[in-house]
Amino acid sequence: MRFSKQVKTIVIYAVLALILGLFANYIHENTAVLNELKHLNPWLILLLLFGYGIMLLILMGIYNAILSLSAKPLKPKENLLLSIYSTLTNFFMPLQSGIGVRAAYVKRKHHVAVSSYIMSTLIYFAIYAVLSSIILFATGHYILLILPGVATVVIVSYLVLRLAGKHFARQRKLIKLDLSREKIIRLILFTLAQIALQAIIYFIELREVSGSINPLRAISYTGAANFSLFVALTPGAIGFREAFLAIAHRLHGFSNAQILAANVIDRGVFLIFIVGLFVIMLVTHAKDRFSGATQSETKSDNSYS
Repeated sequence: MRFSKQVKTIVIYAVLALILGLFANYIHENTAVLNELKHLNPWLILLLLFGYGIMLLILMGIYNAILSLSAKPLKPKENLLLSIYSTLTNFFMPLQSGIGVRAAYVKRKHHVAVSSYIMSTLIYFAIYAVLSSIILFATGHYILLILPGVATVVIVSYLVLRLAGKHFARQRKLIKLDLSREKIIRLILFTLAQIALQAIIYFIELREVSGSINPLRAISYTGAANFSLFVALTPGAIGFREAFLAIAHRLHGFSNAQILAANVIDRGVFLIFIVGLFVIMLVTHAKDRFSGATQSETKSDNSYS
């Protein structure tokens, strides 16, 4: 038992050391992001940080809504720490690696089959893609594309879910999902809240680089940016988000220069937010270790009394 605790401690410190190393490497390779932060209004930075904080709470709701399709939701503290780990992993690792972190965790701690969790996550991605396609075309310059555009996304999402289901069936993987109306509606509402907050954050950043803008253009911009999630081959989708936004510039109407400037602001402020998450994680682990040590000392004192 004591040996397993020592191994767990070593793993935790190894992960923290790895994250610190990734921080240093990111800052070394993205000095332009830090230089941009020096010229930003502090109130703008605080406003965006507040937005990211609300976003983390919404993501916690989404993760629990996904998990509720196949198991019981996580407790708030557990959900918070897992969400922080997932956010850090997505920021520094390619291919949305945070999904793997969550799937491995709920399998080990809550005995949820990876196949069930992956299918639940794919349902969320399908909802996210369909809603993003609606706002992309409905608020862009080419509204007549909304029917074929959204229909294409719906068909692709359906095919992905079907193929994933058949793949797991061939491997004889058990999939247990509760697709009741209440749980699906809850997931849709949290996803809507996520996209709405993303649009607000992007609107604030775009207004900073382009002055007065039409909110509908920021909403269309959000729809285009969201599709970079599905091909995030690089950490934090660096390059891919900008590419999607540049390709869709006729829909949202922003120039490449405005796209790049807004994304530099977004990544710079988000880096500050990531540092804050890392500090929260450190403090939480320190408190847990202190609490564990105190309980051990108490038991030891009681054994001598």
